[in-house]
Amino acid sequence: MEQFLQQWFNHYEKGTGVEVNELSNDTLDNWQQLLSGAKSGELDAWQKNPPGRLALILLMGPVAHLLEDESALNLQNKARELCVSGVDKGFDTQLEPLQRRCFYDPLFYSTKTDDRALLIRLLQGMQSQLPTATKPDWYHWYQQASITTH
Repeated sequence: MEQFLQQWFNHYEKGTGVEVNELSNDTLDNWQQLLSGAKSGELDAWQKNPPGRLALILLMGPVAHLLEDESALNLQNKARELCVSGVDKGFDTQLEPLQRRCFYDPLFYSTKTDDRALLIRLLQGMQSQLPTATKPDWYHWYQQASITTH
């Protein structure tokens, strides 16, 4: 789990997100194996702690999409469920701001009005906790989330 999160954020923090053509074959193979484990339930124990739940959300959301998995849409719904129940448990508040942003991705891409409203509330709550240097990035994401809720 830690290795996967480290790999993800090494690529993600470059500013353009994670692009499949920037990943090595070893990384792609590893992520495919992890996604298979998540789909089969082998990694269910990961959801018991904040970093593990974040890893599952990433695997079932953006990684499934990057790897063009045939069940990506169903997995996105599972990622959403993990996100919402994780928020209910307060898991998101135990993560760093960038990790929290990724934790909330299923809400960002959801078409459900309630999910979008929850995302806006969570982002508003995050604002006071952010260092000044990261506020422009946060504000840009907040604006994107706000625009798509109208």
